[in-house]
Amino acid sequence: MKKRTSRVHTENLSVYGVREAWRQLHREGIPAARCTVTRLMRDLGLQGARRGKKIRTTLSR
Repeated sequence: MKKRTSRVHTENLSVYGVREAWRQLHREGIPAARCTVTRLMRDLGLQGARRGKKIRTTLSR
């Protein structure tokens, strides 16, 4: 299962998070619980891309 999760993540340019990877596995006919995909991605050190701008609240001099 780790190989499949890793494959889905890398085939999608390493931007898929847990929800997208879980849905892709289901589209391919691979039944997996979302919590299982979460655990496997955490164990493999995989993360989805974070979108948005970093908020800067303090301007030090």
